[in-house]
Amino acid sequence: MPAQIPSPLYPLLNQINAAASGGLHLIAIGMAVALPAICASLAMENGRSQGKEYKDWCAANLTGPEFSFVTPDDLYSMRCGVLHQGRYGDLQHNVARVVFAPPNGASFTNCKFDDAYIYGVVEFCKNLCDAAFKWHEANKADPIVVANSKRMMQYYPEGLAPYIIGMPVIA
Repeated sequence: MPAQIPSPLYPLLNQINAAASGGLHLIAIGMAVALPAICASLAMENGRSQGKEYKDWCAANLTGPEFSFVTPDDLYSMRCGVLHQGRYGDLQHNVARVVFAPPNGASFTNCKFDDAYIYGVVEFCKNLCDAAFKWHEANKADPIVVANSKRMMQYYPEGLAPYIIGMPVIA
């Protein structure tokens, strides 16, 4: 049996959680809300996902009590807003405001107060990463996921020939 190569998704999940716990909250939130798009893209024949695939992934994989107060539309709005405008989007679905609490204060997991969605940064990122990990474990043998995983940005500890050899790179 050939040695199994770890997924390039796993270092990303580890770094999101490390950023959330280590004070890089804005970066952690931005990458966490990108995870449904990344996972959906891995499952697409062409390696690309759009809003529909993002929302479908959320509907299928964020089904537990950890995300009961936001809809896939809310999450997609958050993703688009955070990654493209540096805000939480134009929330016009289930919530009108998003509030994240950094660690070392009160802990929040999937709370709603009036029209605001409230979540701890660490908890939000961990729960999204856990969902992405669970999805990947269930789909890692899918030939499309395998093929698309090769194109994910990842570490190459010895370089990437013929471009750079003998030193670590991310490509």
